[in-house]
Amino acid sequence: MKEVVFNPSKKPTVGIEIEAQLVDKDSGNLVNIAEGIIKTYDNDERVKHELYLSTVEVTSSPALDTNDTYKELSSIISKVLDIASENNAGLISTGAHPFAMYEDQVITDVNPRYEEFADKYGWAVRRLLTFGMHVHVGMDSKEKAIAVHDEIRKYLPLVLALSACSPFWRGRDTELYCSRLSVFQGLPNTGLPEPYHQWEEYEQSLQTLVKAGVIKPDVGYRQVWKDVRIHPEYGTVEVRIADSMPSLVDTVAVATLVQALAIKVGRDWEEGSLGDPDPNWLVERNRWAAIKEGLNADFITGVDGSTKPIVDVIKELLLDLEGIAEELGSVNRLKDVTNILNATPVVDYMREIHKQTSLVELVKELQKKLLDSLSDDN
Repeated sequence: MKEVVFNPSKKPTVGIEIEAQLVDKDSGNLVNIAEGIIKTYDNDERVKHELYLSTVEVTSSPALDTNDTYKELSSIISKVLDIASENNAGLISTGAHPFAMYEDQVITDVNPRYEEFADKYGWAVRRLLTFGMHVHVGMDSKEKAIAVHDEIRKYLPLVLALSACSPFWRGRDTELYCSRLSVFQGLPNTGLPEPYHQWEEYEQSLQTLVKAGVIKPDVGYRQVWKDVRIHPEYGTVEVRIADSMPSLVDTVAVATLVQALAIKVGRDWEEGSLGDPDPNWLVERNRWAAIKEGLNADFITGVDGSTKPIVDVIKELLLDLEGIAEELGSVNRLKDVTNILNATPVVDYMREIHKQTSLVELVKELQKKLLDSLSDDN
């Protein structure tokens, strides 16, 4: 394997990738029409294929101010919705569809890597009807990328709790706030990563997997699907733990938090004030609490076993990050995180709709929630 080349980013820009679901407006079920929508949109940089033809990935350009990110994504999603409506289809954005069956989905044949992926991992891939939101933050050196990767691990449960919105799987309530990760981590190279400490350790991890035939040379880092990973080509740290979220406003709010947090950690590293990364067993416990209880979870704050409500931990973090968001011009987007904390948790809202009506009606409400979040007033 060749040396892994990290292409540094000059500025700590943020980019968002949203895996969105194409649904029939009447039945609420997924529809396999992504190919036609992507061709009509005619910009594969912003609207891309995913594993299944019932999914489109919407991506933003790198930006410092997430107000720009919101405007761009709102425009893209609105255009996709216009195209989809010609096929009586709409969009929803959640970590899992409430009742769709993976057996009914068609794997895209635009890129042979998807079928190769399915052939290699079989059922573990073919059941992968999950939808995530990824946030990239630019890093100006590979050493900083390692430090941010290692430290940001302990905050991942906070990001998950804020985004968790996949309580239903194949028509059943899983009693989880996030069923997506339970499905996704059936694949290898997923879950919480170990800290690398040094760039050489990261590079060695890839070289080992390449030599063992587990990942491919040159693009092997793309076949490591951890909750957070380094993306050498883009020069970013990529936080991948979040569910796709029903509201674009909430999506951008969480991305703003991730960007400001990554900047803060990078500055702490430059100042030499970072301690050792938290051990995996501790982060894993907080991760599970977020999967099971979302924003109702308690968060273990240290190895002494002390806990706080995860909502309080997030509120404290927001205060620490406010100055950075002001520098970026996006403090209004960061403050939208408080609206998530103060609102009825989205999973509770989803369960109540299911209880009062049906999962089909829930899908219709999710379509409305996404559409309403595209308003110019936001």
